[in-house]
Amino acid sequence: MTGSFVISLDFELMWGVRDHRTVAEYGDAVLGGREAIPLMLSRFKEAGIRATWATVGLLFARNRTGMLDHAPTLRPAYRDATLSPYPAIETGLIGEDEQADPLHFGASLLDRIARTEGQEIATHTYSHYYCLEPGADVASFEADLASAVAIAGETGHSQQSIVFPRNQTSEAFVAASAGLGVTAYRGDATGWLYRARSGGETTLPFRLARFLDGALPIGPAQVVHAERHGSACNVPASRFLRPWSAKLAAYHELHIRRIESEMELAARRGECYHLWWHPHNFGRNTARNLAQLDRVIACFKRCRDDFGMESRTMRDLALS
Repeated sequence: MTGSFVISLDFELMWGVRDHRTVAEYGDAVLGGREAIPLMLSRFKEAGIRATWATVGLLFARNRTGMLDHAPTLRPAYRDATLSPYPAIETGLIGEDEQADPLHFGASLLDRIARTEGQEIATHTYSHYYCLEPGADVASFEADLASAVAIAGETGHSQQSIVFPRNQTSEAFVAASAGLGVTAYRGDATGWLYRARSGGETTLPFRLARFLDGALPIGPAQVVHAERHGSACNVPASRFLRPWSAKLAAYHELHIRRIESEMELAARRGECYHLWWHPHNFGRNTARNLAQLDRVIACFKRCRDDFGMESRTMRDLALS
C-alpha cells in the first residue's frame, strides 16, 4: 500500500477552550480561526488534500434553543463542574445564534467545509466531552455522542470518525463510540510520552517533553499505521502542528523540518503520517501559520510525486 497523509482538525471554536480561557483572553484567536478556515480550505482544494474535521456537536445548532433541544438528558457529572458547558447555555451566557455569537456557533462554516471536495465531517463529541476527567463515565459519554450523531444527521452528515477531546480515551470509550456507528478514531502517538492522560496528569514536565519532541528527536519518528482495534480503526496521531510564535521562530523551523522528515519517511515506507491542529491555532499570526502549512503541503506534493503518497481522511483508512 502506498503511504498515507492524514490531516485531522479539532473544530471546536470557544467550546474547546472555555474551561481554561476567557473570551477576553482568547476570543480574538477563535474569531481569527474562523477567518483562517476558508484559507485552509482553498489550499486543501488546490492540493487535493482530504481532511477530517472533527466537530463539536454544539456547532451544528442554528440557535441556542437547538443546542438545548439536542442536549442529552444524561449529562457528565464532572467533579470539576466548570468542565460542563451546559450551565452557560442554559443561563444565556452565550448568544442566541451565529450572527450574535460567532464564538459558539459554526453552522455556516460547516456548510462551507461540506461544500469543499474531499472533506470529512467527523465528531468531536457533542459537548467537548472529557473522557478521563473525574466524574466521566461510559453511560453519559454514550448519551453525549448519541446527541452529536443525531444533530449531525439532521444536516445530512453521517459521522463515522471521532477525535476524542484532549485525546482522552480508553478502550471502553472506543467500544462505546463504535456502538454508535464510529469506524475510525484518532489514537495516541507512539510512545509513553503521548499516552492518554487526564488534565491533572498532564503535568508541566510532560508538556515540555512533548514540546521539545516536536522539534528534536527525543522520541522515535512518529510514522504510524492504521490498524483495527476491536470494531473501530485506530488512526494514530503523528504530530500536532504547533502555532507560530515570534518568540519561538528558531523552534518552528526545527519543528517543520521534523515534520517534513517524518512525512518523507512515512512515504518511503508506505506507512501513515497523521498531522493535526485546531483552526483557532491559526487565528493569530495567520500569515505565518499558513506559511507553515504551505511548507507541509509542498512536502506532501513531493512525497506524492516521488513515492505515490496519497491524501486520505480517517474514514478512508477505515474503509481501506
